[in-house]
Amino acid sequence: MDMNRQTALAQFNKLNKKFTTVLGMVDDQSLLNHDLYLYREIEIDIENENVRGDYDNYEIYDVNATPLMTEDALNTLARTRITDKYPLENQLSILGSAIERLADNAGIEADELKEMNDFIAEVRRANGIRKEYFRNNSQVEYKSTEDVAAEIAEKYEGAIQEYGDDIRDI
Repeated sequence: MDMNRQTALAQFNKLNKKFTTVLGMVDDQSLLNHDLYLYREIEIDIENENVRGDYDNYEIYDVNATPLMTEDALNTLARTRITDKYPLENQLSILGSAIERLADNAGIEADELKEMNDFIAEVRRANGIRKEYFRNNSQVEYKSTEDVAAEIAEKYEGAIQEYGDDIRDI
């Protein structure tokens, strides 16, 4: 990989000496916050490298060598996978119907729940009518979710993006 190194400043927390960020060079370093931070002049490829460690023992490393995967990123992938298969309105409908049946079987009043379920059903019915209207309206270019997915699949056929769902399973 071609490195495009430039002179920059590594900033470290003055209290614990841990690395915080890389700053571009400044003409007058006295203008920087020396009350809270320590600085080291370094040579770094801003696009491909970063700093880790502390003021006394730091290293510049290739960010592409070991990809970072965080728990939050994995949680987001899992959440997206769930909501792709079961969008929120479907989850509410499934849960609401099940709870309504349980309430009916147990003889429990569930007026608010029934009201919510009826409202969700009405909004979904009206949304279906809107979709049909736009689908048949020559003054509007309407694309279904399937149409958009097919266009994206065709656009990225054979590229890494094509493997998005498979990568989530890895």
